[in-house]
Amino acid sequence: MPHISVTVALDSGLPRTSVSKILFCQLSALTFGSAVCNAQDNGLSRLDHQLVAAGINAAVGGLTAGAWQGLSGKSFWNGFARGAGGGIMVFAGKRIIAERSPAWWWIGRELAALGSSEVANAASGRVSFDRITIPVGPVRFHFEPRRKRLPSPTIDFASTVAAVVVSTRAGSRIGIDESLATGTLVFIVRDKSMAIGGNAAGVITLSEIVPDGNFPRLESKRSVISHEMIHSAQYDFILTAWADPIQKSLVRKLHLDGRVTRYVDFNLLLPLQMAANSLVPYKSRPWEKEARLLVSDDK
Repeated sequence: MPHISVTVALDSGLPRTSVSKILFCQLSALTFGSAVCNAQDNGLSRLDHQLVAAGINAAVGGLTAGAWQGLSGKSFWNGFARGAGGGIMVFAGKRIIAERSPAWWWIGRELAALGSSEVANAASGRVSFDRITIPVGPVRFHFEPRRKRLPSPTIDFASTVAAVVVSTRAGSRIGIDESLATGTLVFIVRDKSMAIGGNAAGVITLSEIVPDGNFPRLESKRSVISHEMIHSAQYDFILTAWADPIQKSLVRKLHLDGRVTRYVDFNLLLPLQMAANSLVPYKSRPWEKEARLLVSDDK
């Protein structure tokens, strides 16, 4: 495969660098996370597992912000420290999601989104909570509290396409109660395979065979939803902390029409996410390990 490099100028008047370098730094964060995730298999206690997961989120947030700051000629370590704090907030949101309660699903996802926003603020050198992105279904609301502006909404293109594709499947229907309980689009599907739950670009699918109560051979509906909601929080992080800055940089550098990207978010990293899911075996994926760990029945 040929190496493709696109030269861009980053948001805050940064010197020229390449998307490939940025992706290398960010993917190194995932590689680090993958290595540490293997701690799940070495006999650690549940509390130790939780601490490892928190550390992974802090490391990914720190390396993301530190990489952007370092590539802009600023302090890597200042960016790392702030990004790590945002990563801890992301983990806290995921941990709340894992409580499997409709009362906490909304709060958990939005707290994780707040942490993702803080990583993005640290990465671009903005002050804390200067820009906050809150996802609700396929719509993302961008707040700038210090400027006292009305929130600006954008449509997540990938999430919208995923919702359309799922909704057109035979026997698929929108789960109104589940969607209202999570703030995420949830579809009930006829899939009777082993895949009783799924997540595509933040859109959750739930097999109609998933029981509402206890059943010895299947996870409960709340457990499956919590597992998939953690994937939605992971997706939110990628979109806010990685894909958004790259999209803005490309628009500026290539002099594209900003009117479209002002209202539409294109997750340019989605092909990489899809490739990672295809290349990495299910049980070895760090993002799956995290979701399984947090929603484990061993509470």
